[in-house]
Amino acid sequence: MKLFFDDASFDSELQRTAAKASYGCADLGEVFAIAARITPADLDSWYRAWFAAGVDNRDLAESEASRGNVYTATQAFLRASEYFRSAYFYTRRDYTGDALQDAWRASREAFWDAIPHLPVPTERVQIPFEGMQLPGYLFLPPDAAAHTLAGDGGLPVLIFPAGYDGPAEETYSLGAVEAAMRGFAVLTFDGPGQGEMLYAHRVPFRFDFETVVAAAIDVVAARDGLDASRLGIVGRSFGGYLAPRAAANEPRIAAMTADPAQLDMGAAFATHLPRSLLDMLHNDDPAFNDAIWEAYPGVVGQEYWLSRARSHGCDTPLEYVKEMAKYTVDVSAIACPTFVSYGEGDFAQSDSKTFYDRLTVENKRFVMYRDADGGGGHCEGMGPSRFFADAFGWLAGALST
Repeated sequence: MKLFFDDASFDSELQRTAAKASYGCADLGEVFAIAARITPADLDSWYRAWFAAGVDNRDLAESEASRGNVYTATQAFLRASEYFRSAYFYTRRDYTGDALQDAWRASREAFWDAIPHLPVPTERVQIPFEGMQLPGYLFLPPDAAAHTLAGDGGLPVLIFPAGYDGPAEETYSLGAVEAAMRGFAVLTFDGPGQGEMLYAHRVPFRFDFETVVAAAIDVVAARDGLDASRLGIVGRSFGGYLAPRAAANEPRIAAMTADPAQLDMGAAFATHLPRSLLDMLHNDDPAFNDAIWEAYPGVVGQEYWLSRARSHGCDTPLEYVKEMAKYTVDVSAIACPTFVSYGEGDFAQSDSKTFYDRLTVENKRFVMYRDADGGGGHCEGMGPSRFFADAFGWLAGALST
């Protein structure tokens, strides 16, 4: 479904921001006005338009805050955070560059300024992990005591990892606030390869993400008011690999959602690469690194491959694809109730139904959200409301026993 741009990548990213209007993180009229100032296929134009919109909203927020207009300021800070995030999306092939660093830091700081007056209590947290501190956020229900779903042991908890290119701040509008409003405590964070850990500390992704989730669970278990025996994990986008990988190896996870579920990231690449590139890959042929640009031409193709490669600590597309062969999930080892879903036409979807069919747990559910209902596309595109209702309602039931 096209929103504005003929270019599929530009339009997908525009929809990503437009979908956040429901959570005060974008204004639809403003989104269309920004889009009208962007030259199609011009990544510099994309950056300038979104960055300028971020500055405008940050200036508005600071002005309103100085007058004591807290609600207006908070909404403007949220919009500024999202617009700055959108600005740097096409700069990630050089995450050390000024363009990304300026926009990423501005996005994070605008979110920090919004925290004191968000509709759900929110605090910044640190998760100790292998001598590092992973930055994150804990979102709580507006009235934590009244929203406990079952029992007296504290709030049920959802671990919500960030995705491939989204920082922890973005999870607020990708489901964290929805879950908190439904009575969950939600812990989200930048792990290796994500947000601050990549952009500030140069720590790349790792395939054994269960070690990262284990550290997050330790924080939950040590905190009063949270029930670590009723702990679920939410995987959206690349989280559709991260969450299942954790659930297959971490017995403290009591329920999981994966949207879309990822079974074998290396094999998923093989479904998209032409035969000639697959032959080069299997032969470990360095010519792959030049030939890839014929299949994915232009600077958008470079952004796609190089941003992902560098988030994994790889210098070339060939190194990256070989690295992704490590990213597999032993579905037979998943012992917790599991909700699997995807939006119709999701570009990241390849084997969610196979994943679901291989699950051996009794309590499992599969949903495909349709274009006809507005829920098609990556992470249900601009219509995630049915997903939120289904997934968080299902998790409430799964974690109540």
